[in-house]
Amino acid sequence: MKTPMLLTLLSVTQLLLITILPFASANLVVDTCKKTPYADFCVSALRSDRRSSTADTPTLGLIMVDKVNANAKSTLTKIQDLLRKSPDPGTKQALASCEEGYKYTITDLVPTSKDALTKGDYKFAVDDMKEAASDASECEAGFGGKSPLSDFERL
Repeated sequence: MKTPMLLTLLSVTQLLLITILPFASANLVVDTCKKTPYADFCVSALRSDRRSSTADTPTLGLIMVDKVNANAKSTLTKIQDLLRKSPDPGTKQALASCEEGYKYTITDLVPTSKDALTKGDYKFAVDDMKEAASDASECEAGFGGKSPLSDFERL
């Protein structure tokens, strides 16, 4: 099964937050992303935001959390659309569970992670993104096979 984009973003975000905070360099984006499992994706995601050209390390973390938030919102919209259209009760149940997890990520985990980054509490930000990754994994697993979200929103 392909890794959904949100899980990729969350993996990169977690490692980014862990590895970049004590790190400084002339090419911070490339040097930082080399330490993540999806280096090309990380560079692409960060460079797509104009803030990255002058960002310090906490700002790179904020950019990735913003990317997680945007992807979670688009995935939530897809989930809600599928909930309206799906005739299968088992799929509806799994989608409802996903909806709850993605709403929690958007309304609670993203804001507290951003707040933690702003205050310099990087471990708390990492913990929030780990929780969001766990929720996204549980969503995927809830379908017991092929998730209708697995191929959604690929870069």
